Amino acid sequence: MKIGTIESIWRYPCKGMRGEEIPHVYTGFAGLMGDRIYGVIAEDGDPAFPWHTGRDQEEFVLYEARYTSGDDLLVPKNIDAFEGLAPGIKPIYPDDEAFAVNVKTPDGKIVGIESREFLDDLQKTTDRSLRVHMTQQGQHDCRPVSIFSLSALAALSEETGMKIDKRRFRANFYVEWENQDDPYYEFSLVGKSLKIGDKLEVRVIERDPRCKMITLDPDTSDESPKLLQHVSRRHGGNAGVFAAVLSEGRVKKGDPIYLT
Repeated sequence: MKIGTIESIWRYPCKGMRGEEIPHVYTGFAGLMGDRIYGVIAEDGDPAFPWHTGRDQEEFVLYEARYTSGDDLLVPKNIDAFEGLAPGIKPIYPDDEAFAVNVKTPDGKIVGIESREFLDDLQKTTDRSLRVHMTQQGQHDCRPVSIFSLSALAALSEETGMKIDKRRFRANFYVEWENQDDPYYEFSLVGKSLKIGDKLEVRVIERDPRCKMITLDPDTSDESPKLLQHVSRRHGGNAGVFAAVLSEGRVKKGDPIYLT
């Protein structure tokens, strides 16, 4: 049964920085190809959560990370040959060097994410000692795929009286549901499996617990605590859902979503 459509696809080359909208992407067991493979670690951070993000430095959401290889990192090479094999046979990703990222700083300067210049730019506004960590497995807080609906966005905007940008919620898949009666329909999908497009299958694991990040305007980094307070008071602190990948596959904008 069709229950929705992929409205847009987003990935985040560096955890906590601005995301990029992409037209299609290969989604594996570790998440979207190229999603959150870089992160900035604070040496004085909590060992259980050492990441330096907009929680620590609001302006961090204004840093814009982009892969220098561009479209080459949307799907692995020879993907058609691999998808012709038995399910679970993983395609070969490029070597780490292909995942090089440049960062556009808030003042417009372009620097390599692994350069000393990038860290110097960050550290000039914070007293923390920072370093960049990279892994192709992705560095997600909870689950590798996040889903958020435009109906939830509209409902939250109405409930708070705010004009809310969907980018505050930093989802991978923004969706439009067929169900017009429940704006938070994704909450009802926890524990259920979805097929997206031709091959990707995911299981919705849990609601997405929210933090300070949704209070930050993606264009200015201005903070609006009202939004998080409302989500905490009215929705148990949750907005959107997390999913785990059951069967890998490509997803493109406009793909249908089925309840399996």
